[in-house]
This record gives sequence, structure tokens and C-alpha cells, in this order.
Amino acid sequence: MEIKNYKISDTYHKKIVLLSDIHYFDKSMSYKLNQITNTIKKIKPDYICICGDLVDDLNIKDKFGLINWIKELAKISLVLIAIGNHEYQLNRKLVDYYDKKLFNKLSKINNVKVLDNDYINIDKINFIGLNLPYQYYKNKEDETELINFVNNNFAKLNKGYNILLCHSPYMIARKNVLDKLKCKNDISLILCGHMHAGLTFNWMKKIFKGRGLITPQKRILGKYCYGIYNYNDINVIISSGITKLSKSHYLKMFNRFYKSEIVIIEI
Repeated sequence: MEIKNYKISDTYHKKIVLLSDIHYFDKSMSYKLNQITNTIKKIKPDYICICGDLVDDLNIKDKFGLINWIKELAKISLVLIAIGNHEYQLNRKLVDYYDKKLFNKLSKINNVKVLDNDYINIDKINFIGLNLPYQYYKNKEDETELINFVNNNFAKLNKGYNILLCHSPYMIARKNVLDKLKCKNDISLILCGHMHAGLTFNWMKKIFKGRGLITPQKRILGKYCYGIYNYNDINVIISSGITKLSKSHYLKMFNRFYKSEIVIIEI
């Protein structure tokens, strides 16, 4: 388990733990989840942000185990959950459908909030969950589609420190895309995952400087796979994730070469 630390401001004196791409599928993951819980207990964060792909697909066998794990996290601090592409139904006829019953159960847990194109204000900080439609991922993350979706749903954000949870950084981490968002002047911090570090080994990261060997979009040496980016007053932080590859991925044998990443952010 690798711990990554970022200190981006000392204004609010708050600590965030960022998790992404857990890809929960059954109780065989309980050992890893217990490791994560024990590590976060030592960190003592003010907030835990789960930035999408909490589940691997809608057919997980042990929802009870997942719910219990979120309950344990919620005993540590407020848990904020955003929606990723793996939350969606794999049947293409059911576009934009995900297991709302499961996520409603999670949202009813004390100290847990699911942010489905929604926000919560706490300690003068706004946490916003950007849930991009499944069609966006199916269309290989089109720039115009992202810009239109954000401008139609989040043209203006509340005053204060605005933290946007957006599963994929592939477009939103680009300066030329951020410049076209109506709310760009209101965003303080963007938290992402999705890229699985571009399947880049840890020792390569200093050499590749944010690029990955191959991205989920099938790009060789694609950008914005991990790390931190700064554009004037906007910081973008990309987690390498907890599970590097889906359990069904033909490259899953390479998982043993990667470390799960827990990101600590001090603001």
C-alpha cells in the first residue's frame, strides 16, 4: 500500500483521503479492504472521498460486505462517494442505468453521502460529484460532450472552496478543456481516478511524469494518468487507484507488480 501526500494550501487546515477504483466484486477482497481501513484510521482524515468505480459491475455477489466496509469507513470520518463508469449496467440497452438501490442504501448510512450530480457543503467546503453519463465513456470521452454536460449542469458553483469529484481526468484535466467550462473560476480542486496509472510501474513514474504505458482509452503514453497538475488556482489530483485492473481483465496477472495507492491531501 503506497501513501501519496499532497499539500496544496493551508487555508482550511483539513485532511482528505482520496480513494479510487476499488472495483469491489466479492468478499475475497475483505483482506485488502481491512488493510485500507486500518491505514486510514492511522491517517485520521476529516473526509474520505471515493472517486468512482467503487464496484466492478452491477453483478457483485456480496453487497453486504461492501455496505459493511463503507460503514467502517464512516466511523472514521465523512465518506463522499462519486459515480464512475463501472457503476453502470453493462447491458448497452440500459444506458445511464446503475444500481441506485445499492447506492441509496450506502447514502442512508450515517456519515455517508453519495454525490450523483449533487453537492454537499460542510466546513465551508463544497464537495461536488460529477456523474458523467455512460454515453460519454462509450464515446471514448469526447471533449465537446464533457464541456456541454458540465456547462448544462454546473454552469455556476456556490461561493467557497469547491472540490469537484470527477471519476475520469482524461478531458477535465486538460487546460484547454477547463478554460471552456463556465464554472472554471469557481473550481478549487478536482479529484480523479479511472486511469489506473496507465498501467505504469511505480519506478517508471518519475521518468514518465504523468504519462502511462497504456490508458483506458487505449492510448500509448497517454497523459494525465496520475499525480498533480496546477492551472492558476485549480489543482487536479489523479489517484492511481486501489485495484489496478478489473478482475475480468486479461492483464490481471500483472496486478502483483503494482501497489494500491491511498492519497492524502491537506488543504
